[in-house]
Amino acid sequence: MIHKHVPVLIVGGGLSGLTSALFLARHNVDYLLIEKHTGTAIHPKAGGITFRTMEIFRQLGLEAAIRTASEPLDNIRGRIAVETIKSIDPEKLETAENSQKALEKERIENFEKVSPSKPASCYQIELEPILLQAAKEGKGHIRYNTELIDYQQGDLGVTATIINRETGTKEKIRSDYLVAADGARSTIRQHTKIPTTGRGVIGGHYINIYFQADLSRFLKPSQFGWIQILNPEVFGALITVNNRDEWIYHVAYNPTNGESPEDFSEERCCEILKKAIGVSNLDIVIFSILPWAAAEQTATRFQDNRVFLIGDAAHLMPPAGGFGSNTGIQDAHNLAWKLAAVIHKQAHSRLLQTYHDERHYAAEVTTEYASNLLFSVIKKGVSTLNNMDHLVVTVGYKYNSTAIIEENSDTTHRMDQLELNGKPGTRAPHMWLRYQGKRISTLDLIGENFALFTGKDNSPWLTAARNVSSHLGVPINVYGIGSQGDCVEDEDSWEALYDVTSQGAVLIRPDGFVAWRTKEGASNPHLLLKQVMASILW
Repeated sequence: MIHKHVPVLIVGGGLSGLTSALFLARHNVDYLLIEKHTGTAIHPKAGGITFRTMEIFRQLGLEAAIRTASEPLDNIRGRIAVETIKSIDPEKLETAENSQKALEKERIENFEKVSPSKPASCYQIELEPILLQAAKEGKGHIRYNTELIDYQQGDLGVTATIINRETGTKEKIRSDYLVAADGARSTIRQHTKIPTTGRGVIGGHYINIYFQADLSRFLKPSQFGWIQILNPEVFGALITVNNRDEWIYHVAYNPTNGESPEDFSEERCCEILKKAIGVSNLDIVIFSILPWAAAEQTATRFQDNRVFLIGDAAHLMPPAGGFGSNTGIQDAHNLAWKLAAVIHKQAHSRLLQTYHDERHYAAEVTTEYASNLLFSVIKKGVSTLNNMDHLVVTVGYKYNSTAIIEENSDTTHRMDQLELNGKPGTRAPHMWLRYQGKRISTLDLIGENFALFTGKDNSPWLTAARNVSSHLGVPINVYGIGSQGDCVEDEDSWEALYDVTSQGAVLIRPDGFVAWRTKEGASNPHLLLKQVMASILW
């Protein structure tokens, strides 16, 4: 057996695993990613990308590429319910479409107030190759057709046995840490014996049929993202994949009646599609058939010593709202900078415990919202939602951990309205600035290192940050914001938005969350900042 050492072994090459790889590379951490399948996804799952996830891809320099890939679905909006596709009334369709356009305009305006990025629709089959290409251009190694068959962990690291599924060659890999991105049936989670909570399957079992057909005589491009088919024989939903001739159809099946995925042959699926569309002489090409269930499941712990669960291995939530893959990508984003800080000996290993503290809470909040959203759809518009808002669930939650320094006057964080005002534990507020001759967002100043935002006269804080960085070996980028600072306010007042005075300062972590804030100046900025950084990292 060949023995190799890497700082991080990532198991699973889906969206969470690839994002982990990209951010570890950005933080100069070597890794090996293994994926048991032969390549990237072949079935169009996980099509919705929230604006928060697009902010993360913006940090990686991938926002433009993903935006281009999403262009075919840019104008897809809303939903409509019909008996069959053939039965669609063009006049009613136009009325519904105009109503959806108005709602979409309002929705985009809300996003633009809080983010430089907009949501996108880009299926996993398009997104994974973009992430993979970026990973190949950076640091680290990726192997497909390679599977984890065993691992043990100890005080000094993890020893894993992997196998090349084509050749049968086994190999020992030693790593400091293992990231489990191996999906909802995670063998790693089972190995750790971490239990899960949740109600299991709550929205039924479905067959997802990915197919090609020309439906242009019934539907024009850029209409509805979700068409509910009410025909009781084939009750389900039709969703466009490329806004042209590729589609997915979700049809329910009932295991309690003896039905199983094996019952859905290509021939039967073709008959289902013809009934849903309402024609019998349609040319259909089926690409793939995939069973899935609308389920709710969360691991009670996201960490087992040197093993970390991310994505579906950590939490499974109903697809309503499209939060699942986004939550996994944000797990990876949260974990990567912490692993890097510990591996580079810039932080104590206890920093890694904050991954569970922060992301478990975020997953619980999101799962609750997604489940309630699903129930409101099942009950045909009867709302069972609590007072949480989609924007709040996407970006408005607040972390509580030792990697956040709370304010003495801190009050209970509200989840019924969006509060992004520089409070420690929340995502740093977005505002437009002029920096080095370019218009950028405050979020564009964040990512690789800690960032310290100050007023325009920031010489005391700048000196303090340089000294603390030198002492701790942790880079801190300092930006003076104001009418004449390094970063010139484009429209809003940064002091008002971040709730500080001109002498105040805000420390932001590499993942974009506020770690600490002082609204006023400090008599000894060096000592204060040193204590703050030590508290967060050590």
